Amino acid sequence: MFQNLSHLIKRFWFSLKPGKLSEEDLRWVESHLSEGEFLYWEKLSMADRHHSFQVAKQAESEIGEKGKEFIAAALLHDIGKLESGFGTFGRVFATLCCFLFPLRKMEKWSERTKGLRRRLVDYAKHPALGAELLIGIGSRQQVVTWVLEHHSEREKWETPIEIAEILSSSDND
Repeated sequence: MFQNLSHLIKRFWFSLKPGKLSEEDLRWVESHLSEGEFLYWEKLSMADRHHSFQVAKQAESEIGEKGKEFIAAALLHDIGKLESGFGTFGRVFATLCCFLFPLRKMEKWSERTKGLRRRLVDYAKHPALGAELLIGIGSRQQVVTWVLEHHSEREKWETPIEIAEILSSSDND
């Protein structure tokens, strides 16, 4: 699920003191999202908003006009992490659990409890939870698809491969 350890380490250090996006940057984000998507995007932590902005800007520079509709997918790829409610240190713990325990074992935890174990499962399943959330607010299919598959193996991608590679690379830089 989490292939790029150096990416995770960089995100951790950055999340301790994220920069605030400018009003111009916020207008740019809002221009790529529906009203409902933007309302959810604003619920992300400052670090997550900044990360998604960086991913989307990098993707935009490589995608250009041929895949402009995928910028919303870049902005919303981690929206499902809202469900776990974890902050920075909770996410570190959750990420370690994802490395140590297979999802099928973690899912059994969630059948018995609504506490920490449930939140760990929600974190591990953030792509599916994010896709469900976006379906519920009427997001475009290509946005939902990328959110769902952004941690999947390349062979399972339904997003056009050229676009998916750019989105994945932008997320892991």
